[in-house]
Amino acid sequence: MKLFFLLLVAHFIADFYLQKHSWIMCKVENKHRSIGLFKHMLVHVALTSIAIALSGISLDSTALIALLVIIASHYAIDIWKTYRIFVLKYFLIDQIGHLIFIVAVSVWVSGLSLQAVFSELHTFFDSKTLMLIGFYLFLCKPVSLIITLSLRKYTEQFDESEKANEGLASAGEFIGYFERGLIATFILLGQFAGVGFLLAAKSVFRFGDMRRQSDRKLTEYIMLGTLFSFSFGIAVGKLADYLLTVL
Repeated sequence: MKLFFLLLVAHFIADFYLQKHSWIMCKVENKHRSIGLFKHMLVHVALTSIAIALSGISLDSTALIALLVIIASHYAIDIWKTYRIFVLKYFLIDQIGHLIFIVAVSVWVSGLSLQAVFSELHTFFDSKTLMLIGFYLFLCKPVSLIITLSLRKYTEQFDESEKANEGLASAGEFIGYFERGLIATFILLGQFAGVGFLLAAKSVFRFGDMRRQSDRKLTEYIMLGTLFSFSFGIAVGKLADYLLTVL
């Protein structure tokens, strides 16, 4: 585990703190011939070598192979990324790819068998953890659809000009995800004041929408959506809290 966390720290420092913007632009323009990529890889070689040395493992052929695998995989993934546009999907694929190799190398160097790895995963994903994952997943898309369908008859009352001023596409849906997730988390942590703070914060940000007398329909619609969202967050949070005590 020590090697894994050291490699992870080395990766984050090299990828996000010691990589200059000019190197990134150079990689995008010149691909595998980029001097920026070469400099970036030198930083990774240095920090990964330090991480391996600090981990306490024997500095033999195993350590050398671990270093080569991480650097070679990082180089290949970075080359692949230069042929993709800079959007969240490819950024996540890039980082997950690096993480997979870091995990694989850490497991291999530590000498863990596949059976031992699955045993650790089985211990981690116990019934309580899986229950919480299920509840959080339910609070996102399923609850969002339930609220949307529940408010459909009110949504249809807005004219086209009002619908055109709805705001950023899908932003309200994602706000709902975070809001219900935070509410459930506050309840599980016993921080009920956090729920009140979240409601007050949302009210402040929505004040501009709700204070206009001409937007009474919008005000009532926002209040309904907020009350639905908070009710689901509180109900699921309390249910999860109760089940954690009885399981």
